[in-house]
Amino acid sequence: MRRFFILTIAAAAALVISMLFGQLLGGFYIYNLVVEDNPSVLELSEVNPQTSLVKRKVLRLQPIDFYTIQAGIFQEASSAQASIDKLVSLGLRPYVTPEPPFKIWVGCFGDMASGKDLEDRLKNQGFEVFIGKGLINDRALKFPGEDEYMINYFAPLLGKYDIILSHSMKMFQSPNVTVFKPDVWENMIKKVQIELNEGISEVDKVLNRQESFNYQSELLKLEEKTQAYEKGLNIIKGSKSNEAVINSQGQLLELIAAYHNLISKTNKKLNLN
Repeated sequence: MRRFFILTIAAAAALVISMLFGQLLGGFYIYNLVVEDNPSVLELSEVNPQTSLVKRKVLRLQPIDFYTIQAGIFQEASSAQASIDKLVSLGLRPYVTPEPPFKIWVGCFGDMASGKDLEDRLKNQGFEVFIGKGLINDRALKFPGEDEYMINYFAPLLGKYDIILSHSMKMFQSPNVTVFKPDVWENMIKKVQIELNEGISEVDKVLNRQESFNYQSELLKLEEKTQAYEKGLNIIKGSKSNEAVINSQGQLLELIAAYHNLISKTNKKLNLN
């Protein structure tokens, strides 16, 4: 019987990504941009518990499922590095947690069954693998209820990235390039690249605000991963290979990590429990 697990993606550093756990509770400030291609109306609700003197809002985006292949788990970094090097030699882009146990993931796709070929390929190369389920938007942003910067700049930025990640998962239903015809790939990549460039512009707009100083490092990391993912998508158009698709999916995992890291670090800095 196939084993399943839930992966949560968090902070990225080069090819090494940390995984953070936690569930944020409280009232909901819902900015639901995932259900349809076009964003829905922004719905607001405030939280003012009797035990707290501070009103707060919560931005919680609808979760998005994805699947990835775990290609190893190691207690020693040196052992993990050997497997990473082997995956790279196969033309694949691995994604690794930075602390023991070191977990290696390959691919990021929406249809679990479509990962079977890649799973079998890695098994034939000697890897101990299984397909696991991951979750985008596994955490919420909490901020003071009267914070106009968060309401007018930060929350819309996260909403924009929610759309980018949602459309990316619609594009990456499979790690196999043959799932779509070349002209379909061209159209989907063009649409996502437009959104990615819009995301970069949004990050720059937020960075220009004085209030962004405390979040500058995380915002710059988000922008860096966005730029890398946008450029990486061109490789699919050029080579039309499974390796190009998986490479871009690895960059997508890094972008998801930077997005989650921005939310987690902002919550920590705002210190609203």
